[in-house]
Amino acid sequence: MKKQLKQQIRAIETNVKEYTEEKACIPKALKTSVDTELYEIKWKHSQLKEQLRLLNWNEMLRYKSWEEYAAKNPRMVKKRVRQGIPASFRGMLWKAMTTSDTMERKNRGVYKTLLLAGDSPWGGMIQRDVDRTFPKHVLFRDRQGLGQTSLFNVLKAYSMYDKNVGYCQGMGFIAGLLLLYMDEDSAFWTLVALITTRKFNMRGLFSNKMPLLARYFHVFETLLETHAPRLAGHLQRMGIHSSMYASRWFITVFSCNFPFEVVNRVWDIFLFEGPTIMFRVAIAIMIEKENLLLKLPFEHIIGELQKVHVGLEADAIIRAALEVRFTEPEFRSLEDQYEKQQLASKGENSTPEKLPEKSPNISNGTKKVTSRSNVPLGKGGSPSVSVRTNNQSNAAIKGQTDERKSPSLQKMGTDTAKTSSPVSNPSYQKS
Repeated sequence: MKKQLKQQIRAIETNVKEYTEEKACIPKALKTSVDTELYEIKWKHSQLKEQLRLLNWNEMLRYKSWEEYAAKNPRMVKKRVRQGIPASFRGMLWKAMTTSDTMERKNRGVYKTLLLAGDSPWGGMIQRDVDRTFPKHVLFRDRQGLGQTSLFNVLKAYSMYDKNVGYCQGMGFIAGLLLLYMDEDSAFWTLVALITTRKFNMRGLFSNKMPLLARYFHVFETLLETHAPRLAGHLQRMGIHSSMYASRWFITVFSCNFPFEVVNRVWDIFLFEGPTIMFRVAIAIMIEKENLLLKLPFEHIIGELQKVHVGLEADAIIRAALEVRFTEPEFRSLEDQYEKQQLASKGENSTPEKLPEKSPNISNGTKKVTSRSNVPLGKGGSPSVSVRTNNQSNAAIKGQTDERKSPSLQKMGTDTAKTSSPVSNPSYQKS
C-alpha cells in the first residue's frame, strides 16, 4: 500500500513539473485551462500525501506511549513531524508534546471551577479581542457563536488562573488555534503548558513589559546579520527595527494572518522542537523577500513586511526554514548574550531570574493549584477560587494594559496592518 502511494506521488510530481514547463510556452488564452488542470493535479497530490502520512503515523501510534516511541526513534519522529502531523492526530499529539494531557489529568475540575468563579477583570478586553480573532474562520466568525464562546471561556479561565499574567493581546490567536483541535478543557491546559513550562517559556511574551519579546528581537536580528547581512545592514540604515514588523510573528507563533496550513506546520514543529523554528521561519521569509526589500524605501519596506503572509505555501516555507542552519547551543548563546547586555546596561552584577523548573501554578503529582494563581484547594479536594475586588482589578489592569498592548497587535484579526512602533523597552527606542 505504502509503496503504491509513493509511486503515485512521484508520478504526479513529474506531471506537475511538466505542466509548469509547458505553461511558459503556451498561448495566453490556454493558460486558464492549464491552471485548472494543475490545480486538480495538485489537489490529488495533497490527498495522496495525506494518505501516506496517515499510514506512517498509524504505525507510530500503535505504541502505548508516544513519549517512549519518540525517545527510541528521535530522527524518524522529527522527520515526520517536520513533514506535518495529520489533522486527525494533531490535537492528541499537541497535548502529548506539551504534557498538557498530564496537567489536565492531575487537575480535573479546575477549569470548570475557574469558569464559575465570577467575572474576570479582563473580561471586557477579552470580549473585544474575541471578535477580532480569526474573523474569517467558520468556527469564530459568528458573534457569540460556539467558537467565540469557547474562546472567551478559555481566555477568561486563564486570566483567573494566572493573575500575574491575566490576559494579553495575542493569547487569543493561540487559544483559538488550540480550539480547532481540542475541547475547551484541553485547550486551557495546553495554554497553561505553553505559558508556564520551561520548554516554551511564553510567560515572557505576555507578562508586563514583554521581556521575552525584546530578547527574541535581539536573537532574530543577530541571526539576520549572519544569514542575510546585506538586508540586515539595509534595515539598520533605514532605522527599521524588527519590533516594527515581527512582533506578531513571535507573540502568536505565526498564527495571526498566516495561511492555516502554514500555521499548522509551524506549530507542529514548534511544539515538538521548541521556539527555534520561529526564527528559522522568520529568517526564511526575510531571505525570500531580500531582493525586493533592498530596492524599497522606508515606508514601502514596512508595508511589504506586514503582508509577507499573502500567498505563502506551507511546503515551500518549511523547506526554506529548515535550510536556515544554527544549533540549539548557538541559539541559547544568543539568548545569554542578550541577558548579559541587559545586566551590563543596568550596571547589575546579579544573574537574571530564570524560570522555575516546574510550572508556577501546578504542583507535581497533586490535584491542586498553588497560591500563586490564587486557586487553592478547598475542603474535600475541591478547588476554591478567590477573585480580586473591582478596585484591585482596575488597579492591576491600569498598571499593565498599556505596556502589554504592542501597537502591532492592535488590529491583529484584520488582513491589513499599519506601521507599528517599537515595543516599550529602553534598549529598542530610537536614539
